[in-house]
Amino acid sequence: MRIEVNGRAAEAEEVASAYGHFTAMQVRGGGVQGLANHLDRLDAANRELFGEPLDGAEVRRLIRHALAGAADAAVRVTVREPGRTAVTVAAPTPPVPAPQRLRSVPYLRPFPHLKHLGGFAQGEWARRVRARGYDEALLVDGDGTIAETAIANIGFFAADGTVVWPAPPWLHGTAMRLVEQHRPTTRQRITLADVAGFRGAFTVNSIGHVAVASIDDIPTLPDPALMADLDALFASVPWDPI
Repeated sequence: MRIEVNGRAAEAEEVASAYGHFTAMQVRGGGVQGLANHLDRLDAANRELFGEPLDGAEVRRLIRHALAGAADAAVRVTVREPGRTAVTVAAPTPPVPAPQRLRSVPYLRPFPHLKHLGGFAQGEWARRVRARGYDEALLVDGDGTIAETAIANIGFFAADGTVVWPAPPWLHGTAMRLVEQHRPTTRQRITLADVAGFRGAFTVNSIGHVAVASIDDIPTLPDPALMADLDALFASVPWDPI
C-alpha cells in the first residue's frame, strides 16, 4: 500500500484524522468505470464539508502520480482538510463472492448522503453479522425500512425486471449511478415485509455487483437472466482513462 498527500509521501499525522470524506474506486488498465461520478462525489462533499470545490483535473493528476505507472489497483481518494488530498493505492480488490446472504440490523448511517470517514458502527454491525455466518449487514430503520448495506447499495427486481431502489436516505453510490445512467430504474419505500414480493435482489458498489441469496430468512436469489442483463450492462460501461 502507498499513500500520498498532494503528490508526496504522506506523514502519519496527515492520515490520522477520522473527519473527512472519500471515494473508493477500482482501476483496471489505467481506467475507472464512472470516473466522473467519483469526481462529482468528491467535489460535492468537499463543498459541503469544507466550503470549497475540489478540482477534478487535479484529483486525476494526483491519482496518476500515486499509481506510478500501475495499470490495475484499488484507489481511495480522501480529503481530511481543505487543500490536502490523499491518494491510497493498494492491490486490486477481488470480486465479492456471490451470492450474498444479508442480515438486517437496526442502524442507519449518519449523514448517509456523504461517503464520510468514521464508520465504526456500520463496520461493527458488519463484523457481528459475519460472525453469525452472514456475508453482509443490511441497514434498516426502526420499522424495517431498507436503506443500504454496510458497504453497498441494494437493488430489487420488480415483476417486469425493472430495478427498484429503496427510497433515501442512503449513499448515492457511483455504481448505482451507472445503473441509473444505462437503464430505467425507480425508487420506493421498501420494508423487510416487501422483500418477498420482488423477483430477487442484488448489491452494487465500485467493487462489483452480486446477487443476494437471502435477506434474513427470506429467499431473494434473482432469476439468472436478470443478473445476466446486469452483467451485460456493466460489461458495456467504458473504463474512463485517469
